[in-house]
Amino acid sequence: MTSSGILRSVAPHLTTLTGMSANSFGIYHDLIRSSGATTSPLGDTFEATVAAYNFGRLTLFDRQLIGADHRREPAQIRRDGFEHYYLQVLRSGRMMGGRVGEERQLAPGDAVLFDATQPMRTLVADADYVTVILARDLVEAAAPNAQHLHGRILPKVKTGSLGEAVLSLIRCAPSFSDNLAGGGNQFIAGVLGEIQGRSEESYDDVIDGNDLELARRLKAEVFIDNNLGSDLNADIVARSIGVSRASLYRALRAVGGVEAVITSRRAARLRSLILRPGKKISIGRMAHKVGFSSLSHCSRAFKQVYGQPPDQLRAILRDDAPSAAQALHVERMQDWYRAMND
Repeated sequence: MTSSGILRSVAPHLTTLTGMSANSFGIYHDLIRSSGATTSPLGDTFEATVAAYNFGRLTLFDRQLIGADHRREPAQIRRDGFEHYYLQVLRSGRMMGGRVGEERQLAPGDAVLFDATQPMRTLVADADYVTVILARDLVEAAAPNAQHLHGRILPKVKTGSLGEAVLSLIRCAPSFSDNLAGGGNQFIAGVLGEIQGRSEESYDDVIDGNDLELARRLKAEVFIDNNLGSDLNADIVARSIGVSRASLYRALRAVGGVEAVITSRRAARLRSLILRPGKKISIGRMAHKVGFSSLSHCSRAFKQVYGQPPDQLRAILRDDAPSAAQALHVERMQDWYRAMND
């Protein structure tokens, strides 16, 4: 900690769960239950890495997750009485979220707001995403009608995309002080205040109404995720999923293009490998394993997505090796959510 009170390169509260972990899904289920939701497996594969930063009235969760269906249902709402808000922002990958029965596919950078007093559902096939937990009174001081935004993909405002702002926030989280976290709270609430009261058409603008292009995007993303270690480019992806290059470009244009999707998913997979406990292999070998052509390209791409090069992340984890005091566990999360809702 510096004299100004700003934390430098602080390791998050962290848990990593893989198919090799004993009762890995059960552990994740219990963590999520602390937040007032239930979760069930989605598909045959489950993996999770959850890093958390808590600043009292602002909590950030940085997740890489495969195969989980999350719900908050009326019985849970009545039982715990939670009233906080939370934002989910997709960094890369495939996930759906929204009101129960109205879930929509998210694109990278999309932000969805949820009100804990209303039912919701999030389905995560394979995604790298951020959740921000916000105190209700702080949100509604700036956005009194924020509850009407529940389950919606939020449109951009004059100051830009809330999703991109949240992703920038999580990149800075290791060096936050409580004062900076308070500023983050106010910024998010202020943007929600700008968004509330928008016309229905403004929400429709952020939803891809072209079902054919959405289907092509998802097909391409599944192929990319399953072949990260291979040589990938637009020609290979288009040929492999049976579409023209022009069709592929149109389908992925809204999410940054073919190369951007490939690079962000490789960076996400590398981060998952770095965070995974056990025998450590070199960054160079891991970069090659997930398909990066060189270590320098890997480092640049990783820093662009996560705000630090991969070797710096590994050094932080090594210097602040996970311990009982730093682990993310049920009792710690229960304390956070109780404090958020006091």
